[in-house]
Parts: sequence; structure tokens; C-alpha cells
Amino acid sequence: MRIFCWLSCLCLLAALATSVGAAAPTVRADLLFVNGNVRTLDAARPQASAVAVAAGRILRVGTDAEVRAMAGSDARIVDLHGNTLLPGLADTHVHPAIGEYFNRRLCNVAGYTLEENFTRLARCAATAPAGDWVVAYGWYFTDNPHLSEVTLAQLDAAVPERKLLLIARDSHTVWVNSKTLAAYGITADTADPDGGSIGRDPVTKAPNGVLRDAAAWRVLLDVQHHSAYSVSTAELFLTAIPYLNSLGITSLFEALGDDDIEAAYQALDRAGQLSMHVSIGFAVAPDTYRKMIPKIAGKRAHQTPHVTVNFVKVLADGNGEDNLANILPGRGRPPMATHGYYTQPQMNELVRLAEAHGLSVYVHVIGDGTARQVIDAVAEARRHGPCPRCRHTLTHLQWIDPADMIRMKELHMIANLQEGWLAPRAIGGPAGYDYLKDTAAGPMGPALAAAMYPFRSLHEAGVPIAAGSDWFYTDENPWNDMEVGATSRDPGDAASTPMVPAQTLDVATLLAARTRVAAYQLFLERSTGTIAVGKRADLVVVDRDVLAVPPSTLHATRVLMTVFNGRVVHELAAGH
Repeated sequence: MRIFCWLSCLCLLAALATSVGAAAPTVRADLLFVNGNVRTLDAARPQASAVAVAAGRILRVGTDAEVRAMAGSDARIVDLHGNTLLPGLADTHVHPAIGEYFNRRLCNVAGYTLEENFTRLARCAATAPAGDWVVAYGWYFTDNPHLSEVTLAQLDAAVPERKLLLIARDSHTVWVNSKTLAAYGITADTADPDGGSIGRDPVTKAPNGVLRDAAAWRVLLDVQHHSAYSVSTAELFLTAIPYLNSLGITSLFEALGDDDIEAAYQALDRAGQLSMHVSIGFAVAPDTYRKMIPKIAGKRAHQTPHVTVNFVKVLADGNGEDNLANILPGRGRPPMATHGYYTQPQMNELVRLAEAHGLSVYVHVIGDGTARQVIDAVAEARRHGPCPRCRHTLTHLQWIDPADMIRMKELHMIANLQEGWLAPRAIGGPAGYDYLKDTAAGPMGPALAAAMYPFRSLHEAGVPIAAGSDWFYTDENPWNDMEVGATSRDPGDAASTPMVPAQTLDVATLLAARTRVAAYQLFLERSTGTIAVGKRADLVVVDRDVLAVPPSTLHATRVLMTVFNGRVVHELAAGH
């Protein structure tokens, strides 16, 4: 489809060229923005006052007079009244359907004490829809570290008559009762699946009601698609995508794709209802990647105009809170040297197989051991020849050794960061909570905690920085996230102590991570990410110059209008 897009773009540029010196241009704008502060993110012309759009493409960037001269007879002229026009933002790590489902459709049981947790679970059970399930969302260890003390007997007492699925806020952990364990045949003899683990009684080895990562996937999918809690993915997108548009987002990376998610996006795209550029990362596991990667590559023959497939999503280790992060030997207290979910030979093979099928890898990396494992795999692949098309990306990067940052740059790899994670309470906790201090007091220890989230270090090492929210898990609002990335404080809490001030980034870098560099990660840099002639008119109007106001005020940014492909998809009513 990109061939046709580029042909239309070339035709538009040719029409512009033939209009030079003529009495009237051959192409007229149907949408104009004037009297504004246009921040283009284009180095050739970083600022202007007006933009003209024709047939979904940028026709002119310049002065009010230059742009008004391009107006067609039926053009809509938007007076910006000095407000700021930016390229549409991208969220390059997001789970829209899950975000909508977990945060807006399920009963929330978040709390800071076990009493509060179980009280809320009892309310959810009492109001659960008819059927054989009780499903809830929101327990998390940063909110309540005593969740590790929850027993199977307590879960059975809370929901005795029906199957229980209680999803942690990060979804890497779920709690189930005995009825659920029995329904899925999970016993003391059940082996841990590749890419996951079953919590067990330390003496009897019987399941204790805790399932992590791949051990929970079958239960999660059954509940979403085959229970009274079922909602179609397409229905979730019909509310999630316009919501993301309202935040100024026009492109996204679907960070855990499957056939159902792909089908829902494509159906909306074919119906003209998808107001988003979507790149899907299809998930693989240690026991499936050999079979799945050729299938993922085959999907590229059936892409729709706004839904593309370029990445294999790899969950390579788990969270530090679950003792599943792959930390290099000799670090932490006590030593936290785990191997992650893949062996080195497996990771080497996975990267080579992805490249052989024209795909890049997008890898969930928490520990520095996993970062090194993936970088070693990419380096091994380069021993066999270059890969100019590759956009291999490491996401999260809670820890990475400084030497490996240099290697990432040399190997042309991308760091996909969650800038909002620099906030003390980004992943939960009561008032006054500080995630770094909590990590320092735990098994990781102070030295490893102090090395968390090396975002500025990666930038200074020359690694390209793209950014995403990781919604459902953390804050989806990009203006909140950019404020956090620049201040390391919770949004709107300017008086608090920053958590990791040495790793903050300037707002210009953070905005580029959501626009120009994000477009590069998504293979969209030729069509979006900056405001330049010939590119798609993916635009957002905000009520302040985000590059000039104090970073501590970014959370208050109001999105006045969002434009996708030249079409207004969000507009704030006058007076709001």
C-alpha cells in the first residue's frame, strides 16, 4: 500500500510544481490552519504560522498569507488564535483493547491493605454478572506488598462458588481460586510453561493460586472471549481509539498483537472507522517462535492501508518485583542472576529468523541481562551481514549496562522508553510512595535501584529514543508522561522530590520521541512524524507551546483538535 501512497504524494508535489508562476495553483487546500504557532519538528523549517492541507496531505507550510492563497472555495479555515499546532503524537507501546477492557470494563479491586483488597473483591463478587466467573482487576505489589501473603484458602473463601480471575495491574500476575485451577487442570504435577510460572506451596508444591505471564494467558483469553465478561475486540477499539485521538494520538504500536486484534483493526480500517496508523507486534514465545515468525511475515501480504506488520514482539524476561528480571551476575542483594525466558542460542535464532523474514524484533526488557542477551543476538546476526531495513527495538530498559548502550547505537537499535515511569508513583503506591526507594530497600538493593531507568544516559549515548505509555498498565496521557519525563515527579506535583532527576530528558527530546523518532520506529517516517509538504496531515492543536512553557505545567495541556489523514477526528467544543 505504501507504493500507492507515495504515488499520490508525488502527484500532489507535481501539481504544486506546475503551479509555480501560474495564475492559480492546480491544487487547492480543503483545510487550513492560520494565525498559530506551528512546531513542525522538521529541521528544515522548525516553525511557521500556518499550514494548508489538501486530500489528506500537507500542501503548504508557511505564513498566513502564503497558506490562505492556497484555499479552495469550500475550504475550512481554522483560526488557531495563537495556539500551537504539532505533528500528531504516537504511542509506540500501548495495548488499547486491554486498556479499555481492564480499566473501563472490569471491577477495580485496587487497595493499599489486604482488608481493603478483599473488601473490594467481595463487592465485585456480589455484583458480578450471571455466569460461572468472577473477574476483577487492580491488585498490585507497589500498592500493597502484603499481597505476597495471600493464600489459596483466602481466595477460595472470597469466591467459593464460581471461578475467580483477579488480574494484577501489570497483568503479569493473576490470582485464581481452586475452581479455576481445577477447570484448567493445573496441579502439583503441571510443569511451568515456557515464558511463565505457576506459584506453588514451598512444601507440597501444590499450586497456590498465583499464575505469572504465559501460565495465565489461556485463562485471560477465555475470560475475554468466552464468558459473561466477553467483549469483542472491535467493540473495545470503537471506544479506545477515539479516546486516544482525544489525547492527540494518531499513530500507535500495538505491543501484544494476535489474530483477533489484527482482524479487529483491519475490519475497522476497511470500514473507514480507524482513525489511527497502527503497527502490530505479534507475540511469540520460546516454544512458538519457529512456527510463528513465518506466519507473522505472511500477514504482510494482507495489510490494510493503516494497519501494518513489521515486528515480532518478544517477552524476554519478567518484572523485578516477581524475581523474574534477568539481572547480570553480581548485581543486587542477594544476587539476582536469572536467565530470563530465552537461552542465548534461542534468542540468536529468533533474531536471525525474524530478519530472514523481513521483520524486526521488539523486545520487552527489564533486566540488564536481557538487554545484553538481545544485543548479543543482534550483534551475532550482523556477523552474517547488514540489515539496513531492521528497526530492532528494546522496550522498558529498566536496567542496561553502559557498555551495552554504546553497542545499541553501533547496531542501530532503538530504545522505546516509558517516560512516565520516571514518576515516583508511576506504577502505584500510596501517597508519598517512591518506587526507587522501595526497590532499594528490597532484594535489588540500593546500587541496582540507583541505576534504574537510564533514559538520559541512553540519549547521551546516541541511541534513538521513541516513547510509549504502556497503557493499560501506566498512564496513557502523553502530556502527563512528557511532564514526568522532564521532571521525574508525579504529574502536577511540582513541590515533590524528583525520583530520578539525573535521567530526565528535555521536552524537545521527549516530543521528538512521540513524533519524529516514533515515526521512524514504526516505519512511517516518510509519511508522518513531522509537518512537511507531502506528508500526511496527522496533526494536533494544543492550548500551549509545549516547548516553551515550564515542563511542570504539561499535565494541564488541553487538546483542542486532532486531525488524522486530513480528517478532524477530535474537536473540543467551544468554551471547554
